Amino acid sequence: MIASCLCSFLLAQPSPTPTLTPEQPPAVSPSGLSHHDRAFLKKAAGGGEKEIAISRAVMDNLVNAQVKDLAQMMITDHTAANAELVTLAGNKGVDIPPETTAIADEWAKKTGDVDGAYVKEMVSDHLGAVKLFEGASKSADPDIAAFAVKTLPTLQHHLMMAQDLAKTVN
Repeated sequence: MIASCLCSFLLAQPSPTPTLTPEQPPAVSPSGLSHHDRAFLKKAAGGGEKEIAISRAVMDNLVNAQVKDLAQMMITDHTAANAELVTLAGNKGVDIPPETTAIADEWAKKTGDVDGAYVKEMVSDHLGAVKLFEGASKSADPDIAAFAVKTLPTLQHHLMMAQDLAKTVN
């Protein structure tokens, strides 16, 4: 009888909620991507679109020829990378939101030292982008990791150029 009561008591207890331990993989969406991979795709696309929008918006207001060259490189390189990224995201079932024009409008209205402000923004943005892509280069998804590894040297080059220009423009 004691055994019967004990069994009834144990069966009536709620089952423990599983906890995520370091050995368990991160949450995976129905498409098979982790939350981090989905976030990377969206954040990387948004960052690339921002670089393109700002660079286009300031192009006519830039004075320094090297800064104009940097802006043109941003437009060219980020347009190519984002085209590849949008395709990759589509293949992974991740919707990339359309670009917004608010940031471009804001930058188009800038006056004063536009060159210095632009270069400072490129340094800041590319510090974040390099960190973002370094993390994605370790993704468990081989396509995302390959894209990040392929794109990272370009972003590092952009960062180096912007940092060098910041020494002379600011």
